[in-house]
Amino acid sequence: MDKRYEFDEPNLLLTHSMGVPGKRTFFLIIGEKERWLRVWIEKYLLEALALAIDEFLFRLSQEHPGSSQLAAEKAQDDKASSKMPAAELEIDQIGLDFDDGKAALNLLVHSLGPQRADGIELLCRVTQTQLKKFAAQAQAVCAAGRPRCSLCGGPIDPAGHTCPSIN
Repeated sequence: MDKRYEFDEPNLLLTHSMGVPGKRTFFLIIGEKERWLRVWIEKYLLEALALAIDEFLFRLSQEHPGSSQLAAEKAQDDKASSKMPAAELEIDQIGLDFDDGKAALNLLVHSLGPQRADGIELLCRVTQTQLKKFAAQAQAVCAAGRPRCSLCGGPIDPAGHTCPSIN
């Protein structure tokens, strides 16, 4: 591993998109107000991650009853600081884990730009409540795009939609 970033219950664990529906790009903001990372992610991976988190939290509640952390949570920001991110990364692999009463979001990433570096690890230990809020936000960000066709599930552009289920 070239580099490793670690955050323990960061006050920034957010997902955002920018651009118009159909041409949006998606990214995560992970870290603290003064040191945060922007992690680019494809929409389909973000949707899959949100679903995986829901399933992961359900399994945890079954396997470790009483492990749910309902104690007072550390305040979480809803936006990054005006400072530039410490790094711009893109996701290669995603893993979820549970150890010592905390969930862990393990990301294998690479850096963007002319000095591209592969094999960077990003470990983010969070409470189950933080993870649940993050999954809900990711689902909302993904759903805010183009409406879906009720027959095929494909996106409907403003110009219309040719549904393969009808043709």
